[in-house]
Order: sequence, then C-alpha cells, then structure tokens
Amino acid sequence: MKRQIGIVTLLFLMGCTPEPTNEGTEPPPAEESTRDESATSEESNTTEETELNIGEVTVIAENLEIPWSLARSADEWFVSERGGTIAVIDDSGRVTQSAVNLDEDVFEIGEGGLLGIALSDDFESSGILYAYHTYGSSGRDVKNRVVELTWDGERFEETGVLIDEIPGARFHNGGRLLVDGAYLWVTTGDALVPELAQDESSLAGKILRIPLSGEGEPTDWIYSLGHRNPQGLSRMDDTLYASEHGASGHDEVNVIEEGNNYGWPLIEANEEREGLVTPWFEVGETSWAPSGIATDERYVYMATLRNERLVAINRETKQVTTIGEGVGRIRDVWLDDDTLYFISNNTDGRGNPQSQDDKLYQVTIR
Repeated sequence: MKRQIGIVTLLFLMGCTPEPTNEGTEPPPAEESTRDESATSEESNTTEETELNIGEVTVIAENLEIPWSLARSADEWFVSERGGTIAVIDDSGRVTQSAVNLDEDVFEIGEGGLLGIALSDDFESSGILYAYHTYGSSGRDVKNRVVELTWDGERFEETGVLIDEIPGARFHNGGRLLVDGAYLWVTTGDALVPELAQDESSLAGKILRIPLSGEGEPTDWIYSLGHRNPQGLSRMDDTLYASEHGASGHDEVNVIEEGNNYGWPLIEANEEREGLVTPWFEVGETSWAPSGIATDERYVYMATLRNERLVAINRETKQVTTIGEGVGRIRDVWLDDDTLYFISNNTDGRGNPQSQDDKLYQVTIR
C-alpha cells in the first residue's frame, strides 16, 4: 500500500577541460544564454588560503549517467541520475544503474529530471529515501514533486508523495533535499518566472521545511522565500546554508533563517532593501554556478559547475581554498570525517566528457 503524505494537487588531477558548450541543440532563454551552468569561468577575485592539507584526488567509480545527487548508506553510495535511474555503487566501485518505479514518469528537460535524493534516518532498516523529480508532458506543463521511495535491494518503488505540483520549467527547478530529524528540507527554483519567488502562495523560489508526518498545508511549509535557483543545502551547528545561482554572476551562499526573504528578483548580491536579506557570501561578477554543498566546523565545501572546482569557504574569514579541479563540472559533494566525495557532471550536455565520465571522486582533507 502506498502512503500518501500531505499531497499538494581537483588541482591534483592532470590535464584541463576544454570550454564546454551549452546544453543540447536548443539555446537557453535570453537571460540564461551566458549564465547558470554553461561556459567556463574566469578566475575569481577571492583569496586563496593554504591551511588545509589536501590529499590526492582519486576515482572511486566511473560511467555515471548525468549524476546529480550523492547519498551514502553504511556500505553503498546512491547517486541520482537525471534520466531517471539511481546508480548504486558498492565499496569495490561497481556501479549498478537501478530502476525507479514512479507513478509520474521522470521528465528530463533542460535542467530538470531526477534531481535530489536523501536517505531517511532509518534507511538501514526501512530502505526509505526521498527523491525530487520533474514530471509533465510538455515545455508548458512542467512540475516537480518530492516522493518517498523504498529500496528493496534491486529497485526503487514509489511508496508515498510528500508534495507535488511544485512549479517547474526547462531551467530553474532547484531540487536539493536534506533530511533533518523529523523534517525534510527542499529547495525550489523560480521556474523562470522571477516574481513567483516573492509570491507567498507559490511554492516556486522557496526553501521548504516539510514535516515527515505530513502535517499542515504546503504553504505552511515555506521556510524562506526570494530564491532564484538554490541547488545546495547543508546544516551545521544549527546553521542552515544554501547555495544559489545568480542571474549574471553574483552567485550566493545564504544563511537560511525562518521567515527571511532573500530578495530575488528585487535585489541581488550585496544590494540592499529594507526587509530583504543580503547573502552571507557572493562570488562577484564572474559566475561559479554553485551546486551541492557540505559543511564542517570550519568550512562550507561547495561544488561548482561553471567554475569547475571544488572549493572550501572558511566560515569565519570567508576566504576560499580550491580543493580540486581538472575534472570538469562538479555537481555535488559529500563529507565523511576527513574525506570529501564528489561527482563530476560532464555528460549533461554542457560539459566536455572525458574518458569514462561521469565519475565519483574522493580527496582527503586535514
């Protein structure tokens, strides 16, 4: 029986990557043509620090198909693949592309598809995880939903719906998930309609905190608003960080607090207006196209697509250290003790795939 829950109708790798092309054969909308996840970044003006002791970047697994999100169980990696499969990687590096059986088919369009995944706290016993995916039948009928999946060791089966009918589009779908006790955090994009980010009746351009009990109505779950396309979430010491794509450079990392309005499209970067929040960190005029993030006591670690680097941002000084580069676009990062794991994203139509891309990598930090 399905449960229906609150339904709403690397410096250390050799070589460099050639400049990537835009996705597919169809150019992005006008304001996107030089922005978001395409093209190669120039050097930023941020300061490099050297206190981190960074090891050699090594490959764990290869031949991933447009990977988007990383999750780890006791003995396996789970990597969502935008076309609608989840790659299961064992500790030997063997990759198995596993089917995901859904009531609504994954609609892979532009930046949409099967995006964020997150394991439940009791995954080892229940097999339950959560997934964010795009669905619909045309470019004018694109939506996103968050579902509960159950893993039986061979396939993933939809066993519940947490929320659906999140506005979607070819671009700006958000899609990052984070399990936090009795809640699931969810990022949504503005679905290419900027004013929706300020519309308190819309789920677009928001960060949601959904109770896993399903209590309340979807608009009750809006935790913050004024977001353009947030693609990273991480919580440390009761501080929630979110990374976000800017419109033309000025990508952000924000400290998310309940009820705050982060300004899009009324302000961007360090512009100020009463009642709107300026970012904790912004990259400047040259875009990095940030995606997944992870945090520890000292740093926010951030995967970047256009910047093609894994970076560490000091939580006190906001100085930036490059952890890894030379593997192309980087989509997500996972921290486990003194090791960072991350996935490249060169097979998404905007990168230049190298041999056996895409890959899961690891690098030690001390």
